[in-house]
Amino acid sequence: MRMDMLETVALKALTQQDLAALGIGEIAYLRPVSVQGEEVVAVMGADGRQIGLAPDHDNAVMAALQHELLVVPLH
Repeated sequence: MRMDMLETVALKALTQQDLAALGIGEIAYLRPVSVQGEEVVAVMGADGRQIGLAPDHDNAVMAALQHELLVVPLH
């Protein structure tokens, strides 16, 4: 079996819990949120948990990078 086929088979075998755990402690994404009527930016972990808040996008990116998290875009 070719290597790319093995990788595909391995990916298909991942459970929902396995997928949720991918990137924890390594990857973050940013999401605008409202806190007490004020718009701020939430730093979200790969598992969807909020791990921090920042007053704006630039500060959120800097906070994530200081904690050695790779910030990835979501669409």
